[in-house]
Order: sequence, then structure tokens, then C-alpha cells
Amino acid sequence: MCGGVLSAALHVGLLLVILSGGGQDGMHTGDTPISMLVLLEAHEADRSDGVELPPLEPALPALASDEQLHAAIASLAPLPTDAIVPQTAESTLPGEPLTEELEPVSISAKEIPATVAMSDEEKEALARRLERLAEESIDSIRKEVTWEQDGKQYSAVLIRERANDGAALERVIAQVSASDHGKHLTTIVNLKRLAFSQFTQLVDYWDPMVQLHDDEIVGRFHSNSQLKLKYDSRASPKFFGKVTTAARSFNMESHARRRDSEIFRGGVETRAGRIELPESPQPFEWAPKDENSRIHEFTSDAHIRFFRDGSYSWRTRRSSESGYFGEPSAHPVYLVAARNTTLYVQGVVAGRFLVYSPQRIVIEGNLTYASDPRSTPDSGDYLGLVSNRYVEIAPRGVTGPGDIEVDAAIFAGRRFVVTNIDHPRTATLRIYGSLAAGSLTATEPRYATKIEYDSRFERRRPPGFPSTNRYEAADWDGKWAEVPD
Repeated sequence: MCGGVLSAALHVGLLLVILSGGGQDGMHTGDTPISMLVLLEAHEADRSDGVELPPLEPALPALASDEQLHAAIASLAPLPTDAIVPQTAESTLPGEPLTEELEPVSISAKEIPATVAMSDEEKEALARRLERLAEESIDSIRKEVTWEQDGKQYSAVLIRERANDGAALERVIAQVSASDHGKHLTTIVNLKRLAFSQFTQLVDYWDPMVQLHDDEIVGRFHSNSQLKLKYDSRASPKFFGKVTTAARSFNMESHARRRDSEIFRGGVETRAGRIELPESPQPFEWAPKDENSRIHEFTSDAHIRFFRDGSYSWRTRRSSESGYFGEPSAHPVYLVAARNTTLYVQGVVAGRFLVYSPQRIVIEGNLTYASDPRSTPDSGDYLGLVSNRYVEIAPRGVTGPGDIEVDAAIFAGRRFVVTNIDHPRTATLRIYGSLAAGSLTATEPRYATKIEYDSRFERRRPPGFPSTNRYEAADWDGKWAEVPD
């Protein structure tokens, strides 16, 4: 009986604990875990899914430490340097309105060829050969040549570019290739055909009765024959540019001691080869036809005067007819004389003019530019005086006793003449531009002479001015570029 009462009391206690849900949220350190196996009937198991609970709140991810972040970044593969990330409308910054989608950008990288600098000897030798080849093929539009030098195989294609107007310079483009120890090299050389205006002074035949004494020549000088020079304690000729001559030596008359470097300031070269003068320097043989050019033809001797505003006038000698053209021209103006006709010129030139006579041109007074290139380098004023035979300085009674200045490129196929030189020295003849002539008369004692080069002639020439048969390398860095096979 006692055992039954004790068992009933124990079951009642357990039932009360279960119904109350317990009074603890967890276990304390001193609690002893108890496991119980409870057997359920079948109909009880069907209802064991439990009640429907609300969804759990998502847990916030734990923030990584700085060390963890650095380690994660370091573990990433580096982005290739040539990778291009296409930008689309979805990649706009927050707050920007979406625009139309952009096409992915693709960039193809081109390899830049390596360059090899030439030695000074190779550069000079190559330039001289190309200049000679251009001269030999002066009538060809295209020329291909090959040669071997110092163990290298060379080939070149020369393409001629005609002047596109009467003031432009003719050019030759040379594409040169070379093979050296398995390397393939190439370079481009631009050559320009030298006009006679690019020589400060050029003389075909030096008159042995004429001496250079108290003369200054600023710029390059060339003579096809032997020069005759004279110097003393009072004066000597001075060349401030490169001097070349086809002769073997100079004829020097000295009455004092002077070093060659005092006379030839820019160096001197003998046996430099001849530069032939053209038989007929008619302007339209050296200039493409320009429909906008203005051409005046004179059938009798005429005096022409230029004015600072670009206008000019003329008066014929025989019929005393006169004319005046007051409208300046933006295009070249050609004043052309007929056979056996002399043109007399003076004044201030504004514009681009060429005065041509098969017989003679006489300078009666100063001929200067309205816009002086020495102070205005981009001056657009040009004057050319071209004669098959003579260009003269008028007598002292016409020009006056003082200095005379001529701003022009001069070409005298037969002779450049200073008349009536037998006067006491009182003046200087100054030419700013260039002077090319078959020969020269003496200028002393009437004039000391000073000829200064117009540097604009390196890029342009007076319209229709004749050109030499000589070429010169220009705009070239003297470097090879390596190219693949």
C-alpha cells in the first residue's frame, strides 16, 4: 500500500512540472541533463508538426576586420593592364539619369617601331647619294635604285612632287630601306630642289678682271669658276656663309696678313661641282599656270614704279603711253617684256611680283618691300627680277650719289652690271635677297657691296623664279626605324 501511494505522488509531481513549462530559460552550471524517451500514439504523431511561427528576422553579417579585408584583396588576381572595362548606362553614378547604352570600347595597341640613330658618317653619305640620285633623275616621276655600301644593302624609291604653284619649291620624297645583320630598317628623307634664290650669290664665270675686295656676303655663296680675292690692311671680303666652288683653288692677292677664317667665316669647299644656269629662265617654264595670276605684257621699253599700297604704274618710252593699276592683287603679278624690250624699275613693292625681260632690266632707284621681312618675318611681299641677259644698276645721274638698296631675288643670265663705276667711293650697294648671274662687273670704286640673304627663300621663292639642278636633304632626323619581316 505504501509503495502505491509513493508512485502516485511522483506522477502527480511530474505532471505539474510539465504543465507549468518549468521556471528556467536554460541550464545552470550545476544542472544535470536528463534524457527521456516518450512513446507517442499514432494519432498523436500526426499532429506533431507544431504550430506555425512567424519568420525569423535576418541576422546582420559580422563586419570583417582590416586585416581580413587586406588579406582578401591580396588574394584577388591582379587586373591586366590592357583590360578595358566597357561602360554602359548601368554603370552611371548614383543620382545620374540613365542614358542610352554605350557600345563597348575596343582599342587595338600598335607597336611603336624601335629607332636606331645613324652615325654622322652614314647620314652624310646617304644624304649625298640621295641628292645625286635626285639630280640624275630630274625628269623622272619615280625612280628605284639599289646599292651596297660598307656591308649594308640599300634600296630607295624616289618620288618627285612638282611645285603646286609658282612660289612653291619642288620636292623629292625618298623612302630608303636597308638590311643589316638580319635587321630590316627604313627611313624617309625629304629633298628640296634648290632655287637660284636660295644662294645669296651664285656666279657661273668669274671675270678675271674683277676682284672681291670690300664686300660682305651673308649666306651661301657658289662659283663655277675660280674666284679672285684681294685684301689689304684696310679691307677684305667677308663671307658669312658656306662658300663652295667648282674650282680647285682661289686666286688671292694680299697686301697684309689675314687668316682664312677671317674671310671665310662659314667654311669653304673646293671642287664642289657645277651648278648649271638655264638657257631660258622664262617664268612660265618654272611655274605652273595660275588662272588667277595677273599678267601684263610690254612690247616696248617701259618704266615701272611700285607703290606702298600695292598699286603700280608704267610709262612707255616710245609712245609715251602710261597706265596705272590701283587694285592690289592677292595673287602673283607677272610683268613680262617682249623680245628686245627693256624694263626700268623702282619703288616700294607690296605683293608678289616677277619682272621678266629677255633682254634687260635696269634698276633706277631703291626697290624695297612695304613690309620689311627683317622686322616682319611673315611678310608676304616678294620681288623677282629675271633676265636672260642683263640686270643693271642705272648710272649715278639717275640713282643719285648715295646708297642704293634692292630687296629682290635677281637672276641675270649673262651679266649683272654696275654702270659708271669710276667715281670716288661715296656709297654702298645693298641687296637683300639673292643675286645669281652669268658673270659680274666690278662695283668699286662707285660702291662697296653688301648682299644679305632673305631667309624666307628657304620656304618660298618669288613667283616663277628659276630653279637649279641641285637637291638638298631637309626635314630629316637621321634615324632608322626597325620594321618586321
